[in-house]
Amino acid sequence: MATPLSLHHPRPPLPTENPLPLRNAATTANNNNINSQIQLHPCLLSLEKCTNMSQLKQIHAQMLRTCLFVDPFSASKIVAFCALHDSGSLPYARLVFNQIPNPTTFTCNSIIRGYTNKNLPRQAILFYQLMMLQGLDPDRFTFPSLFKSCGVLCEGKQLHCHSTKLGFASDAYIQNTLMNMYSNCGCLVSARKVFDKMVNKSVVSWATMIGAYAQWDLPHEAIKLFRRMEIASVKPNEITLVNVLTACARSRDLETAKQVHKYIDETGIGFHTVLTAALMDVYCKCGCYPLARDLFNKMPEKNLFCWNIMINGHVEDSDYEEALSLFNDMQLSGVKGDKVTMASLLIACTHLGALELGKWLHVYIEKEKIEVDVALGTALVDMYAKCGSIESAMRVFQEMPEKDVMTWTALIVGLAMCGQGLKALELFHEMQMSEVKPDAITFVGVLAACSHAGLVNEGIAYFNSMPNKYGIQPSIEHYGCMVDMLGRAGRIAEAEDLIQNMPMAPDYFVLVGLLSACRIHGNLVVAERAAQQLIELDPKNGGTYVLLSNIYSSMKNWEAAKKMRELMVERNIKKPPGCSAIEVGGVVHEFVKGDVSHPQSSEIYETLDDMMRRLKSAGYVPDKSEVLFDMDEKEKENELSLHSEKLAIAFGLLSTTPGTPIRVVKNLRVCSDCHSAMKFISEVYNREIIVRDRNRFHHFTKGSCSCRDFW
Repeated sequence: MATPLSLHHPRPPLPTENPLPLRNAATTANNNNINSQIQLHPCLLSLEKCTNMSQLKQIHAQMLRTCLFVDPFSASKIVAFCALHDSGSLPYARLVFNQIPNPTTFTCNSIIRGYTNKNLPRQAILFYQLMMLQGLDPDRFTFPSLFKSCGVLCEGKQLHCHSTKLGFASDAYIQNTLMNMYSNCGCLVSARKVFDKMVNKSVVSWATMIGAYAQWDLPHEAIKLFRRMEIASVKPNEITLVNVLTACARSRDLETAKQVHKYIDETGIGFHTVLTAALMDVYCKCGCYPLARDLFNKMPEKNLFCWNIMINGHVEDSDYEEALSLFNDMQLSGVKGDKVTMASLLIACTHLGALELGKWLHVYIEKEKIEVDVALGTALVDMYAKCGSIESAMRVFQEMPEKDVMTWTALIVGLAMCGQGLKALELFHEMQMSEVKPDAITFVGVLAACSHAGLVNEGIAYFNSMPNKYGIQPSIEHYGCMVDMLGRAGRIAEAEDLIQNMPMAPDYFVLVGLLSACRIHGNLVVAERAAQQLIELDPKNGGTYVLLSNIYSSMKNWEAAKKMRELMVERNIKKPPGCSAIEVGGVVHEFVKGDVSHPQSSEIYETLDDMMRRLKSAGYVPDKSEVLFDMDEKEKENELSLHSEKLAIAFGLLSTTPGTPIRVVKNLRVCSDCHSAMKFISEVYNREIIVRDRNRFHHFTKGSCSCRDFW
């Protein structure tokens, strides 16, 4: 609790006590002449050129020898240098202050300001208490520094009372710093009361109150106040506009941001770095990335903050290659990245599945001695886990001195995605022992882990514990995990019953999970019901038609499969294009079905032909049920061989050292034929094939997959 501040009220002298001397014109003129002489004294002139404490001490000694130090004005100059100069010394300022016979309020203000500037707020408040005990009256310059030093609301309120009792309540500068103090203490109601009582509100007053609302995540109030400012015909300055743009970014108010942009153009305020960065941030947050990039490209000088905004903007826009390219430009310009830059770039690597680039960034972080805080450490764990390097993810996790719920969740989800369900559940138990409370996303990983490990009863128990033990209401994602778990275990009826009794309508992923389970377990009746719901939910999604057609084909119901294909043609529905990416030598190469755009296409197709011959010799039989078009058997085989993941793997075989893992990222679910082919590739070529599709990881080794043929 803050120590109560006691306000000293000096008693005015009685007429018979210490009467003030009468001043005449001659006396005043004489005093002015003395002051002028003192100000021109060589010691004070030397003090103006002083740059360090060694010189200051020599001047101080000279002033003591010449008795100049007894003059309060001269002594205050020594104190001011020690307290306020960059090379000064506050302890020395206090020693000097204690030697002054009659210190002035100006001298006290210098020390208070010094403590505030050096971020020593407690010392500033304590010195103010000492000042009051010694009977020195504060003036209008005392309180602004004190308000800046206040971090406790009750202390701030006491100082507010002091300033009011001493007659400074209507001082504009004090009112502005008072508003700022209340804002920093989180008391916006009191800040607004001070603002509303101001008779003459300057642009600083408006900027301070707008900034307070923006800082405390009340962006709509900030923008509303800005509208009032416009009505009051007060012209905003750069700080006001930055605060308004901060509010626009948080509220995603694109219209107001564009009005501010137009105002800057029309008034000629100029696009200074901070203002341009704030405007870029709004455009990125509102999804207008081209506008942000246009501003960025026009900036004559870019600081690290601007680079970070634009890199993160491209990541949010899913333009991951451009984000990485921009980082290269940033390095060429001589600007070094920080932990914010690295976190954004690691997210880009995570989505691209670019493990080698992610590793390079990790080395960069260590080389540049960038602080690995919880956020950056979590980004590293997530990148390694989602790029399939779970050992590296666990190593980074174990090296982190501090972990939050997101760190634990990243590794739990990563282990679940990689098919290591038991390890994920062990980590969840360790998380509970560490007294870190899981959140909703943690339970997505836990339920997925139970699904992959075949622990259905344990999964049901975890699901039930969410509202009962942790106060977390299951969302659509958790129900989707439960449907996947029950379906994987062949409990189709229970999965369908769960969907029918959900407190919300099922989405695409819940229903497609049920449909996938029906494909594995051959339940045509439920599959048709699930497909009907999917078609009603999203009639243009070709994935539903493809999956149901595959189910018909697997049951040798060729007529029904043909009807599904005809229905797709009739409704002009096309299967979404598949795209597979593979990273080689730090460069991400992307392939689509039948791709011939790669510079090494001829070599890739030669490798592909050789690969297919070797697979067939090993017993691989193409699953032609995946082909939806009416063509002969040879054409169907050729169609299957051109799938994007096969092209990516052929390129990997061509471009990497024998025996090293091949990592592929695909935007869609891996088809059953490619899944079968990859099992053979892992055995024939003695390679570990790691494929991340839309749903999960597939680790192919020695002819088997970590998903146990359920995906």
